[in-house]
Amino acid sequence: MDKKVFLATWRDIPASNEVTTSTDIVMSSDAMVQKLEVNNIFLIAKKTVDQQDLLYMSLKFVNNIWTLAEVKVPHGSAAQLAIKSTVQDVVQLVLQAFQDILSN
Repeated sequence: MDKKVFLATWRDIPASNEVTTSTDIVMSSDAMVQKLEVNNIFLIAKKTVDQQDLLYMSLKFVNNIWTLAEVKVPHGSAAQLAIKSTVQDVVQLVLQAFQDILSN
């Protein structure tokens, strides 16, 4: 998925299909990307704003369900996750998967 498709898809997914949470996970954004990519969650874009890294990531299930994520990584503080999916039923599962992957 390229950046333009990511942005268009993010806008098209209704707010009811989004979950946002704070975590207790403190690590560098590079370490996060490395852990997530090993688990087939891919970095679309990364930018730094106000001393925090913003990671935009995507994953696709074998049945073509797209799930997108924005991970806010404040330097030296715990990360925040926003997960959106075209199918509401998978949002909580993906959120749990992110937390499990990043915690191990």
